[in-house]
Amino acid sequence: MEFSILIVDDDTSLLSVLKNSFQEENYHVTVSSNGLDAIEKCRANSYDLIITDIMMPGATGLEVLSSAKKINPNTLVILITGFASLETAVKAIREGAYDYITKPFRLEEIRIAVKNALENVHLLRENKRLMLELEEAYHQRHFVKRIMASHNALASKSASLSPGIAPGKTLIGGDVLSPHLMGTKGMSEPSLISNLERLSHLKAKGLLSEKEFELCKSKLLQERQ
Repeated sequence: MEFSILIVDDDTSLLSVLKNSFQEENYHVTVSSNGLDAIEKCRANSYDLIITDIMMPGATGLEVLSSAKKINPNTLVILITGFASLETAVKAIREGAYDYITKPFRLEEIRIAVKNALENVHLLRENKRLMLELEEAYHQRHFVKRIMASHNALASKSASLSPGIAPGKTLIGGDVLSPHLMGTKGMSEPSLISNLERLSHLKAKGLLSEKEFELCKSKLLQERQ
């Protein structure tokens, strides 16, 4: 999975070391040597993680942190400083910093911090993806239920006029939908073809909208797999 990192530090030697190190990890890395430029980059691009020094020209790391969080609350920020103090650390956490590292530090130390941060980003992405899938599944199920409720209402009316309809099937203007449309797995190929043909007839008769037709067709094909 690709991650984007913005590294901000006015120490160009350290900036170069960090850039090379994280590019070796196959991350997409952007660098900046001052705070104001970093904030502009945040406005123009989306970053999963920002690593920024605190003491910099233009804007401090805390200002970069604050601006980045306003632009994209999901961006994680690791602050680096050579002037550690309890007050600064507390302020960094209150502003929403993910981690706080003091200079001098070992390269492995910041690599671990970055790995942990990006694992957090990955989890957030997965949670978002799963929520979208659940929402889509809910809407699909709602559509199918609404369609079937409409069909069954018409079936009841048709049954009173046309006795002898087989149990478990629905008659709509002469078209019968088998129970497979309700989501039973292991549908045979003939049943699939038959149901697809019946859906086409229902659409042609105006009993299904284009969206409802595509949804039901998609569900049938998924259940066949």
